[in-house]
Amino acid sequence: MSSLMLTLRESVRYRGRSGHWSWVAHRLSGLAILSFLVIHVWDTANATFAPDVYRWSVEVFKHPLFGLGEVGLVGAVLYHAFNGIRISLLDFKPEWWKHQQKSAAIIWALFLIIFIPIAIMMISGIVSHCSHGASCWVFPRLGDFTG
Repeated sequence: MSSLMLTLRESVRYRGRSGHWSWVAHRLSGLAILSFLVIHVWDTANATFAPDVYRWSVEVFKHPLFGLGEVGLVGAVLYHAFNGIRISLLDFKPEWWKHQQKSAAIIWALFLIIFIPIAIMMISGIVSHCSHGASCWVFPRLGDFTG
């Protein structure tokens, strides 16, 4: 939680340009990936320690809202990877930092070119999955899975 607070506090305090927004997006995408990993480890551990909770969580993760969360996760992973490569390249060649604004714009363009078609495919999958019936929007109850 302190990392999120640091991100929010610093994003308001720092008044940079492309470097500022790249830092904010990189930090938030990293926190989103970390949040997913924590949920994934918890869910996978339930397969062994609480099988009923695991079966329930598998059904919960089929809900369309989690599908939209997966779209966001893919975006976070793509941006974080592209921007991390950019930062690594700039760190290896310090004289390239003068091109930070141009390199940040290239990363955003590359991210959007790759992410938009993927997001459209993922969202169309969610829509087609939910078009077969209204049961798609029903949130499963844990009591239905415990024995």
